[in-house]
Amino acid sequence: MGPGAHRGVRGDAAPRRTESIAFHDLQQGGRTRDLPYYRELARRADSTLELGAGTGRVALELAALTDLWANDLDEQLIEELVGRAKARGLSVTPVLGDATELDLGRRFDLVLAPIGFAQIVGGQCTRQALLRVIARHLAVTGLAVVAIVDVDEVLRECATPAARQRLRARGRTFICQQLAATETEGGAQVIWKRGVYRRTAGRLTGRPVEPAVLTYHRVSLEDLAADVRACGLHAAHVHHDPGDATSLGSTYCVLHQGHGRSNAPSREGAAED
Repeated sequence: MGPGAHRGVRGDAAPRRTESIAFHDLQQGGRTRDLPYYRELARRADSTLELGAGTGRVALELAALTDLWANDLDEQLIEELVGRAKARGLSVTPVLGDATELDLGRRFDLVLAPIGFAQIVGGQCTRQALLRVIARHLAVTGLAVVAIVDVDEVLRECATPAARQRLRARGRTFICQQLAATETEGGAQVIWKRGVYRRTAGRLTGRPVEPAVLTYHRVSLEDLAADVRACGLHAAHVHHDPGDATSLGSTYCVLHQGHGRSNAPSREGAAED
């Protein structure tokens, strides 16, 4: 399915679709801390490509500011993003596909890989494939932002089980709880407990859903800088957001083409809300 097109969802797929979308929204955790920074960049960009957009946590904040193209591998999430955009009177071009293999035949002023996406897609080989996609789609004078998280911070955050998060949709209550993170040789594996509940005739019944497992690969700034150079990009600068009670801290790595110039705000330190 190419940009600008999306297929409808069959009626018999609706429950599973709702479940997928609900758990995705819950696992996003209501993160908002990075949005002011991305809005600041989008105001300067005629066109923007977001990789790993999901249901639109970032994309829907930027669509009124720039020609927004949103990518994800999950067709259900992309369709939900398009529906939410239409409901808000916004225009978003959906791009279904693997972010490490895209070739859209055009370039963008701004390319975003938000919080941890470059670590979730895989190890070094996969990360370099993602950076090559960014290089392929980044305008000569454009900029890209790759946000990475500190795996040790992920492990610390998950040391104590988080409170359950709830979302009600289509007469059901979806519950998601981040249980713990296990340190692996290359990073951290985060486990999410999930369940779906319905109240029928005054009784609450539920069923567990297979836990979700999310792996963050450990990436140092030095490792990322080496990958960036290998893919023909240049790391213009980095700045840090220490995070807060609802969001992991991030390091924003601002990139541009090796011979281009960056239009990034010349700001160091934490991103501001």
